[in-house]
Amino acid sequence: MPLAAETVRTLLLHYLGVEFGPAEIERLRPLVERHLEQMRELMALDLGTEDPRAMHYLNEPRLRR
Repeated sequence: MPLAAETVRTLLLHYLGVEFGPAEIERLRPLVERHLEQMRELMALDLGTEDPRAMHYLNEPRLRR
């Protein structure tokens, strides 16, 4: 389901802190939709609850097998 232009504008403003015009939002919409779909696919894999930004491969207990 395509995202509304206002939703794309709000997401970009929240995560990037930048206002985009209507033409830019239309050009960025497919990229944002693909990114959200990839996030949904990764969440469906249930890779754990750890924040990947706080993890380091040396401390990852799943790699100590």
